[in-house]
Amino acid sequence: MESEEFALVRELLRSFTARHRIGSADEAGPAARSAAQQALDGLGLAELRRTAKPVATVQECALLAEEHGRHPLTTSFLGRTLLAPEAVRLLGEAGREIDGTPALALAPDLGFPRPDAAALVAWDCEGADSALCVDTEGTVRRAELGPPAPTADLLRTVRGARPGPVVGRLTAPALRHWQAYALVIVTSELVGAARELVALSVGYARERRQYGRPIGSFQAVRHLLADATVLVEACTSATRYAAWCLDHEPPGRALTAARVAKAEAGSSAVEAVYTGMQVFGGIAQTWEHVAHLYLRRVLVGATALAPPGELLPTLAEPEGATR
Repeated sequence: MESEEFALVRELLRSFTARHRIGSADEAGPAARSAAQQALDGLGLAELRRTAKPVATVQECALLAEEHGRHPLTTSFLGRTLLAPEAVRLLGEAGREIDGTPALALAPDLGFPRPDAAALVAWDCEGADSALCVDTEGTVRRAELGPPAPTADLLRTVRGARPGPVVGRLTAPALRHWQAYALVIVTSELVGAARELVALSVGYARERRQYGRPIGSFQAVRHLLADATVLVEACTSATRYAAWCLDHEPPGRALTAARVAKAEAGSSAVEAVYTGMQVFGGIAQTWEHVAHLYLRRVLVGATALAPPGELLPTLAEPEGATR
């Protein structure tokens, strides 16, 4: 059951998405991005996880990320509002020295950065003035933003970044918590995007007519959409359980659950959106249609932080040996 306070926050985000969602790739210009980001910043949601005792649980933040993923939005909700503040919180006293509005810095392939990384990308960084790099050993560095970097996700702002001075270090449990949290938040948005594209394709199947009947009345199309719905529900369940683990279980167990969720969504969500695109047919392949924006977000999200091909061998290791 949602708390009354969180229900209000969720409704606030839903009102924001209704006002600032875009209808096509042509609407994702710099002016629209800046205006939407300023409106999002005005909601104050970056404070949900920044304080020593977070205002919102991980489960609540994951639901907000899922809600954000359901809409074609150009706002940097994950990188600036949910992920960077959590890194600041985990740094404790050192985090209180960090000012400005940082985003999150990742490796150029969007994986967790290694300690020797010479190049980074500031991921989901619309309106940010710097970035934080949390490497695989728990060292946190401030990163300087560079020029825009290419990305297949047309809704996401990505810039090059250069690693700078060390601002602090995470303990081993804090590092496991951070990695689990990052995986859960990214996966939640990925699941939200996949769910929405499948829902849009179901609506399209009810309206599009062939041979005098809605295409959704044909058994083959019904089977496709039923399978896609089951896939979305599977990765939704795994992701929400992983978020619950972060609130109630030790960091090691939470990290395992987060890896399972990311591996599941990285496969199932991609298959679900491919099905949605197939049901839409040729119209979904056009630049003007919104479907490819969801497809791009899911495909990039499936590889961000850790693709299934990297997660599955780690999960196959004996319990207690998981990194």
